Amino acid sequence: MNKSLTLVEWAVPTILAGWFIASVLGQHPDRTYDKIRRVDKSSGGMFIPNWRFFAPEPGTDDTHFLYRLANEDKSEHTEWREVFSFAPRKLTHAFWFPGRRIEKAIFDVSSTLMHNPETALEKEAKRSACQLVNEFVRRRLTPHPDYPLFQVLMVRYSGYDHGEDPKYDMIFDYEKVGEP
Repeated sequence: MNKSLTLVEWAVPTILAGWFIASVLGQHPDRTYDKIRRVDKSSGGMFIPNWRFFAPEPGTDDTHFLYRLANEDKSEHTEWREVFSFAPRKLTHAFWFPGRRIEKAIFDVSSTLMHNPETALEKEAKRSACQLVNEFVRRRLTPHPDYPLFQVLMVRYSGYDHGEDPKYDMIFDYEKVGEP
């Protein structure tokens, strides 16, 4: 009895450790590690999970909206200014981070602007998204009496890798600083 108990005490942690390692390696972004998942012959691969289902290609860029003010004839502009800065992540944000809602909204709006086909319904979605962005900027910009217009630029760049060049995705039409 003592010998079988020792075998169980050794085998169970070893099997669980192997399962854990296989599960972790199965999540690796490099698809060559998918070979590990072939070992799982259960229906649907339930023993070695694939959590990449939720984010098969995780986002690597942050989308930012910049604005600049312009005079009436659009011959003079201010420098580009950021509308909203993303907060640096903290451990507590894993549990409570209500500011993430604005970041998620920015991501959703930029996805609508960039990734939709040109159907009539999608054109209306893009028009609404542009209006939403313009109102978002209008409510946050710092007005100047000599510059009654503003313009928005949507740019993507890696928030932490400053060696990567930004991607300038879209520049919006000029809008009035005051209420439309």
